Amino acid sequence: MKKALAIAMSTCLLATSMVGCGGNIKPAAADNAGATASETASETATASEAVDTSSVLTDNAEIRFCWWGGDDRHTATLEAIDLFQEKYPNIKVKAEYGGWDGHAEKITTQMTGGTAADVLQVNYDWLSRLSKDGTGFMNLESFSDLIKLDNFEEEDLAFGRRKGILNAIPVSTTGRSIYFNKTTYDQLGVTIPTTWEELIATGEAFSKTAGYYPFDLDTGNGFPAWYLCVVYMQQKTGKDFITEDGQIGFTQEEIQEALEFFKTLEDNKVIRTQEQRANEAGTTPLYQTPSWLDGKVAGVLEWSSSIGKYESALAEKGQELAIGNLLSIEGATNVGWFKKPSLMYAITPTTKAPAASALFLDFMLNDQDAAKILGTTRGIPSSKSASEALEGTDELKGAAYEGTKQINECGANVMSPYFENALMKEVYNEAIQSLSYGQGTTEEIAANMYSQLQDTLANVRQ
Repeated sequence: MKKALAIAMSTCLLATSMVGCGGNIKPAAADNAGATASETASETATASEAVDTSSVLTDNAEIRFCWWGGDDRHTATLEAIDLFQEKYPNIKVKAEYGGWDGHAEKITTQMTGGTAADVLQVNYDWLSRLSKDGTGFMNLESFSDLIKLDNFEEEDLAFGRRKGILNAIPVSTTGRSIYFNKTTYDQLGVTIPTTWEELIATGEAFSKTAGYYPFDLDTGNGFPAWYLCVVYMQQKTGKDFITEDGQIGFTQEEIQEALEFFKTLEDNKVIRTQEQRANEAGTTPLYQTPSWLDGKVAGVLEWSSSIGKYESALAEKGQELAIGNLLSIEGATNVGWFKKPSLMYAITPTTKAPAASALFLDFMLNDQDAAKILGTTRGIPSSKSASEALEGTDELKGAAYEGTKQINECGANVMSPYFENALMKEVYNEAIQSLSYGQGTTEEIAANMYSQLQDTLANVRQ
């Protein structure tokens, strides 16, 4: 019945080995840039006035919960919602969900029009865009009697603060790691690469079998192509692509070198060209394409919180996904790789049922029965209570767990919230596509990209 419900609602709603590495962990303080300590304290005190929750267990309420994800996340979330409604029969939860493509744009429109769901799954960069002064979402410290904040480390809660106000709570932290189809690598007799040089060399080894590629990078909303270029150049230069004060840290020449690294991957047949990718399946997510399912594209750069859909797709075909090393340049002073909240939960200021929304948010974050249902479909839980519920289970195994563990242990850089800004992504993807389609030299494209990055970042910082 739940499966039928998921299908019906999908149509009517939103269409290991570890490498030792060291780096500088930077404080997640971009949300408070420009605010003095006294201003932050004042704003927090003003915005944290308690909300009346005394009748939340008796008053009837209906709330909407909106999220994005793959089928594994949808199925688990719907089951968790059923459990919540069994525990709290006076509260009905309407599910609104779909894939990632177009989701951010939809939420922006709804937030502007005051029609967004009561509880939202939000991305890291949304706070700087939708809550510039910290009032775009409800202050979750106003619900201290309902939301068990002591289950979270302050460094995790800091990701969800805007001008000192707790707008959102991270469900988990994540970073992109490299994963390989071990079955394909074994069948072709190719060793999984452990260095950048070995990754480049796999292109020649795979090209001996027509139509096979060792890795994949795209220019979709997740922008993994530019992401990997940045990781490589941060290691090579020791610089941050976006500095703590929200400036472009690379020079134009370093932007050019990053693009040349991408072109090296294409030229050596490590990855397909953007035209080849588009010709196969358009904008269809990689894990749903024949090339991935048949093992012909045998590597991906993906968030630990989202790798489950790739792993399960291969498992259904009798193939094995394995995590690779975090590739690094010898002697690098910057680890290059990133850490961020995988996603967060927030309550919109237009909700007519704030207490019920807070109760549901706490349930999704901290309830141990819910945790067992949700597993790692949103990553390894940051909540101590939820994490404890998964101890000793099969959930703390596999690609999602290994990826999270790898990023948490490598000293990853805290990602700037500006890095994933939608306007910034447009600049990244335009440059990568122009390069891949041969619409200019790397020097020309880098000059244009550098100028656009400066202008766009200045705009989004305002």
